[in-house]
Amino acid sequence: MADLEFDDMAETRRLAEASAWRVALFEADLETNEGFEAWLAADPRHLEAWRQVSASWDRFGDEAMEPELIVARRDALERARRHRQRRVAGAGAWSGVWNGTGMRIAAALVLVVALGVGVGFGLWRMDQPDVYRTALGERRTITLADGSHVTLDSNSELRVKLRPKARALELLSGQARFEVAHDTSRPFTVRARDKTVVATGTSFNVDLFGSSVIVTLIEGRVSILQEALRSPPPFVAQPPAPVVARLVPGEQLVAPQPVEANLAAPLPPVVLEKVSLDRATAWESGQLVFDNEPLSAVVQRVGRYSDHPLVADRDTAALRLSGVFNAGDIPTFLDAVQRALPVAAETGEDGVMHLRRTDAGPRR
Repeated sequence: MADLEFDDMAETRRLAEASAWRVALFEADLETNEGFEAWLAADPRHLEAWRQVSASWDRFGDEAMEPELIVARRDALERARRHRQRRVAGAGAWSGVWNGTGMRIAAALVLVVALGVGVGFGLWRMDQPDVYRTALGERRTITLADGSHVTLDSNSELRVKLRPKARALELLSGQARFEVAHDTSRPFTVRARDKTVVATGTSFNVDLFGSSVIVTLIEGRVSILQEALRSPPPFVAQPPAPVVARLVPGEQLVAPQPVEANLAAPLPPVVLEKVSLDRATAWESGQLVFDNEPLSAVVQRVGRYSDHPLVADRDTAALRLSGVFNAGDIPTFLDAVQRALPVAAETGEDGVMHLRRTDAGPRR
């Protein structure tokens, strides 16, 4: 029993030491230092403790930079150190044999606050992101606390975190237009899959269209960064995200996404082109404008406003269509397509509306 208790104490001590190193390195903005490397080398079990601590730390990612968390971690660590000084004879950080009760209290303080696990974390973690969603056919304009405005298209989801030194947003689905309040001290970033748009005061549109990320600059200027497709492995320092493009007003970036099963392959090239801003932003007024576009792309965009999936079959996907349609008016759209193209609309047993080629030609 004594041996098991000692092993448990030793494991708790290693986790507490790893927690202290995690906090110290973070607050010094370091990946490592000589003291940390010496601690790792002193015992093979230290690496496992470090991995456990880092895994928990990574669960709350950006929250580690919040002022409330930094203060709480520092307070907890200071209480742990003071407790140790009262209970343990001798000097030297994390050396000697700790009193069992003192060790557990100190470790609990460090682990709960530094790792962000357990009830304590839930009680004082105050900066959960604001989440905004729109339903099918709904458009919504949101005014953020910094004065920026965001308009969400149908079936869209956005997460927002406004911090003292940063404004971090993530578009999870759909499409949004961002009117950014100018503030050079607080960069405004929008993450969209593996791309991040960086701005300080500007207007731009981000669209998660099929497997592509489409960014259209309306006014001002933005930089677009290439982020990692997957989280980096622990302990691997990552270089700054490279700049993919810097847009000028009226310019659009189309970035196809790699196939999930082949993430190791080179990234598909991005496309930069000049576009009509009236056409790119027509969705805000409830209109969809197409100019000689493939039916496959037209159907995909129209389908964003339909409660039944729309599919252009293989024989009709490459047909071209131009026109202006009201978003959500699916019957009128289908009637127009069948009048303009040799296409017939048929609903399958699965509820999917298929546009199939017909030998009879366009319906008159």
